[in-house]
Formats: sequence, C-alpha cells, structure tokens
Amino acid sequence: MIETVLYAFWQSDRMGQAIVIVLLLVSAYAWCLMLHKISSLLEIRRHCNKLRQAFEQASYSPLSIANTLQQYQGPLKEVCEAGISELKKILQRDGSQGLSFRHCLLSRKLTDDEIDKIRSTMNRVVTTHSLRMQERMPTLGSIVSMSPMLGLFGTVWGVMLTFIGIAKVGRPDLMAIAPGISGALLTTVAGLLVAMPSLVAYNSLVALQDAIEVSMDTFTEDFISSLRLEETKLPQSVRQEAEDE
Repeated sequence: MIETVLYAFWQSDRMGQAIVIVLLLVSAYAWCLMLHKISSLLEIRRHCNKLRQAFEQASYSPLSIANTLQQYQGPLKEVCEAGISELKKILQRDGSQGLSFRHCLLSRKLTDDEIDKIRSTMNRVVTTHSLRMQERMPTLGSIVSMSPMLGLFGTVWGVMLTFIGIAKVGRPDLMAIAPGISGALLTTVAGLLVAMPSLVAYNSLVALQDAIEVSMDTFTEDFISSLRLEETKLPQSVRQEAEDE
C-alpha cells in the first residue's frame, strides 16, 4: 500500500505533490490539536465531576464546600470561588462573614438582588471558561471544511492535466495521462483522510465542551438554589459569640 501511494506521488506533477505535502502538514497539525483538546477537556471534565460530587456530599451547601475548596482544581472551582467570594463581600457588610463560614450557617436570608449579583458573578466566570474551551476550535472546523476542498482542487487540476496530455499526444496514451490521473486520485484520498478524523474529533469535542458547559451552568443554579434554602437560624451559642465579638 505504501509503495502504491509513493508511486502515485512520484507520478504526480509538482502541483499535485505540493497539495499532498500541504495536506500532510495540515494532518499533522490537526492530530496535535485534536489530541491536545481532547486531553484538556477530559481533564476539565474529571475536575468538574470531582467537585460536583463533593458538593453533593456536602448536601449542596455552599458554606460547607467553601472550607475544602482549596483541594480541588479546574474551572468549576473558579466558578465556585467566584460565588463564595461574592457571598463573603455581601456578608461582610453586616460583619457576619466569619460566623457564617465558621458554622456553615447564614446569619440572615439573602435578598433577591444579592442572589442575582452572586449568580451574575458566577455566570461571568462560566462564560470566560466557555470561551477558553472554544479556543482553536474554529481552526479545526476550518481544517474539516478546507481539506476536502483542497483535495477537490487537486482532483480538478489532475483531470485538467489528463485532458491536456491527451490533446498533446492526439490519442489516449498512458504515459501522457498518468501524472494527471495519479495527482487527481492521490489528492482526493489525502483530502478525505485529513477531513474524516478531523470531523469525528470536532463533533466529539463540541459534544464534550457542551457537556462541561451544562455541568457548570447546573452547578451555578444548584449553588444559587442552595443559598435560597440555606439555614439562617444561628444557635444560641453562636449568637452569644457574635455579641461578644
């Protein structure tokens, strides 16, 4: 098979050979990009699932998960940190931040405006990470679209050379049409071999990215819902501590 490909390559004209070389370089870049993106997104998903499980084990309590947040990684951690940071700023106004996080209880019920501000802060972080995950995806999409077109260009070029060769000889001659036919077929195959795995990888990456974004959005809504339902009644000993402070 390799001998056949090499034979077709050397039988092609310079334009056909140049197209094949370009497609090989594009293929190498596409594979590096695909492997990097897949590895990166799988790692992000693993970190998100880990923090999500910890949040569930903490009974969906933002105040409880805040005390152990440093041991986690990934974008979901930053989303959670943004929400907790905004919550601390809100509680700091009435001096109850320390008590709330120490005893995992809110000192008072949050207003709708405060809840909306926390949600907005977390959504901004989600949007930032969504844009980061989309980096270089347009490049991969362009490779998927352009590779068959480049192969088709080589096909048209090869067919044109074939007819020119026949016109020069005046009759169908194998030596005259071989370069054109070889270039036409080889560039077509090369274009498809670049486009097909890139298309599969692109669709898989988009699906994986969408799943991560849904996970972050769901976490944000669960975080906000938990704040609305968070216990606000402090025990007598805690209230006494607040008075002493």
